[in-house]
Amino acid sequence: MKTINLNTGEGVTITIFPDGQPHVNVQAVQDGDEVKVVCSITDTSKLLQLLEISNALDNLFAVKKVLVIPYLMAARYDRLMQHGDSVDLKVVADLINLCGFSKVYLYDVHSDVSLLLIKNAIGITNEVLVKAYDMPDAVLICPDAGASKKVGKYFGWNNNIKEIVYCSKNRDLATGKISLEILEPQECAGRNCVIIDDICDGGGTFLAIAEKIKPAHLTLIVTHGIFSKGFDTLQKYFQQIIVSDSLYKIYDSPIVKVLNHYQ
Repeated sequence: MKTINLNTGEGVTITIFPDGQPHVNVQAVQDGDEVKVVCSITDTSKLLQLLEISNALDNLFAVKKVLVIPYLMAARYDRLMQHGDSVDLKVVADLINLCGFSKVYLYDVHSDVSLLLIKNAIGITNEVLVKAYDMPDAVLICPDAGASKKVGKYFGWNNNIKEIVYCSKNRDLATGKISLEILEPQECAGRNCVIIDDICDGGGTFLAIAEKIKPAHLTLIVTHGIFSKGFDTLQKYFQQIIVSDSLYKIYDSPIVKVLNHYQ
């Protein structure tokens, strides 16, 4: 199977014209070849490049077997939040469906809505990241209701996780302001603790948790590391951050451990 990787440039030449228009040229693919495409959809430009790759493969009469999406833009906007909103995930999913791949692998997407909206979608879990955590006798801190749906698997994947502490989180949809309560913070005192979630954007939720507990060692495991506010504040509270390479970014922090999402 031939591979085209829009993250690394493997098998494709990408040109950006002065007006911002992307253009792709697929290399080494012949009529009838089966093709796998890898594309982290991190912005609208990458989404348009994916659509152009699909078009180029159709022009070559190639077989579009597999699409791997390590990061899916708009996965968090999976429902109507406020009156008058667009459902951004539905828009992105409809465009992906136009490509017509036989299988679409999504890496630890925010919710099952993505798997329902994208045709032929198959979910890849964060098992590799969870298994990489090696601090003994640990307390798992569940940051919100969404994360609570996955915690049962974590105990099966990593025997170092012994207990769980839940948080109650509410977000004001109009302002984005978060209110958070840790239900049993005393269980974290002097213990190895780990927070596991799918995305870290600015890190506000995780910092709010860290400020309310006094652990011996605190680890953050996130599949998709945006880290839009950098690491200065995170490094004050967390001794380790485990993250995948789904966004193909370089993280400038000594506490960050990056794992390949194909492992």
